[in-house]
Amino acid sequence: MDFIRSHQVDIMLALSSICFIILVFLAMTNFLSKAKKKALLFFVFSTALLLLTGRYSFIFQGQTTSSAIVLAKIFKYLMFFNILNVVYGFGEYIKYIYVENHPNLKVPKLFNVIKVIIIIGHIFLFVSQFTNFYYSYDMYNVYHREKWYFLCYAFPLSATILQYVIIAPELKKAKKHISIPLVLYFILPIIASIIQLFIPGLSIVIIIIGGVVIILYSFTIYDANVMLKEKEKNEADLRLAKEIQQNEIPNIFPAFPNKNEFDLYASMNPAKQIGGDFYDYFLIDDDHLGLVIADVSGKGVSAALNMVKVKILLKGTGIHLNDPAKVLTSVNKEFTDNNKLDIFVTIWYGILELSTGKLTFTNAGHEDAIIYKEKKVFDTHKTKHGIPVGSLKNYEYQNNEIKLSKGDKIFLYTDGVTDAINSDNKKYGIDNLLKLLNDNKDKSVNDLINLVKEGINMHSKGCEQFDDITMLCVELNDKKDKNIIKISKKINADLNEIPNVYDYFTKQIKDIISIENVKKYYIVFDEVLSNIIKYGFVDTNNKYINIIFTIDSKNKNIKITFEDNGIPFNPLDIKNPNTKLSAEERKEGGLGIYIVKKMMDKVSYKYKDGKNILIIEKKY
Repeated sequence: MDFIRSHQVDIMLALSSICFIILVFLAMTNFLSKAKKKALLFFVFSTALLLLTGRYSFIFQGQTTSSAIVLAKIFKYLMFFNILNVVYGFGEYIKYIYVENHPNLKVPKLFNVIKVIIIIGHIFLFVSQFTNFYYSYDMYNVYHREKWYFLCYAFPLSATILQYVIIAPELKKAKKHISIPLVLYFILPIIASIIQLFIPGLSIVIIIIGGVVIILYSFTIYDANVMLKEKEKNEADLRLAKEIQQNEIPNIFPAFPNKNEFDLYASMNPAKQIGGDFYDYFLIDDDHLGLVIADVSGKGVSAALNMVKVKILLKGTGIHLNDPAKVLTSVNKEFTDNNKLDIFVTIWYGILELSTGKLTFTNAGHEDAIIYKEKKVFDTHKTKHGIPVGSLKNYEYQNNEIKLSKGDKIFLYTDGVTDAINSDNKKYGIDNLLKLLNDNKDKSVNDLINLVKEGINMHSKGCEQFDDITMLCVELNDKKDKNIIKISKKINADLNEIPNVYDYFTKQIKDIISIENVKKYYIVFDEVLSNIIKYGFVDTNNKYINIIFTIDSKNKNIKITFEDNGIPFNPLDIKNPNTKLSAEERKEGGLGIYIVKKMMDKVSYKYKDGKNILIIEKKY
């Protein structure tokens, strides 16, 4: 104790210096949450000031100059003032821990009681400066404890005890490297306060607080690093899960290039990195098309894994069984047997007979299909629903039927479409959806889904997407000219995608025309894609390019259409470069589109519905 008494002012200076250094590091830290960082900054800053003011209150004590007499009293007051602030700062820190552990619960009212105690403590401290009921200074500027001195510690101690009452249950859930400094903060200052009450001239409370705060900061940063590593691992797992999910969801359109009886398009936008919605389509035979849209309860990895499970079960059963009700009955039994997490899935599953237009379907608690029939209006086709898959093992589903004609459309969706909210917490709703569809009823299935996405984005502008948004649309067609084949692929505006596009189209058209004929267009293909990706986008989210190959085998013509949502730009407005000049003499730019125009028979451009559309054609 004599050593501490002799060197306490130096210890205080050292600890306060460390705290100020910590403040600099905290200010530069960007991997702590805003609330946690703010609480720690206040906590550490108050501790640094506590140590500094405590040091100077000892230094000026006993000096009898007029300035020393004033400064001794000011620094003593600030020392007790900062003790109360340290307690308040710690309260804000543990409030963050409580909210982190209980995000859906209200903050306990006991925190407000603690604030009141600290405010009363400040009031008593201020009044004591004029009444000397805490402490006083004699004519030699020597500090003396008075009758009610214990109160200056009673307020911060009582507040600290109440904080412990709140945080004690959380310590069981906390990691050791967080719970240990928290326990030390409660125990050591209390022990030090008891010792200090009986040993005048010793100020170990603030020294202990300073030491504990440094330990707490160190372990907090360690914990943040641990959490950062866990986050990185979780993100890696999410990326893998997302890749698995994307591989399970068909996203190449047209889905069946050689089938001309229908057009089909679908889209899924997860609320998180991975979602629980899914759609599927598959040919059971040459005349029957299976259509699925579903919504798995929950979000994240669990929902995604169950999505894959249900999808595999459904397709595996549906490909061999031409009866939607029997398929869902079978899937429900198998899924429910292993449904230990009590997850349920709403599913709409139908089979479209292409030759007759007969649609047989069953609905397991999903949204009703919207049907566009006889070229009149889109409207909800309401039917009796079965229960969601996973709810009851031996439930028997029932079929429904509807007859469709050429030109009729089926629009399927999940509740993320109609439940999308705006800043006024108002849902997009079925009425808005039907209005948009009917205002654009002559549009293609591709355009309809994209227009609905735009409508939802406009409605929910500035609001976070909280549910997956999934849609599937099918239109029955008249028989098309079998000599014309359309193959399309939508890609992100990324240069790394270009080789993948080559591979895809080469595989798709190798049985239609010779590879040698296709390779003639790849120079132009590369030039156009590279220019769009490099120069076509400025601060645009969801950057995409849709590429459509149209092959007319009768007229020996290939047409390639490039659609992108970048800035409006007509490349045909660029003047042809002077090719007679050397490369050094020519002005930069224009050569690429010049090559395209020279190599192709026809090049055209238009800007429509927020998209640049460049079309190139050539005989082969």
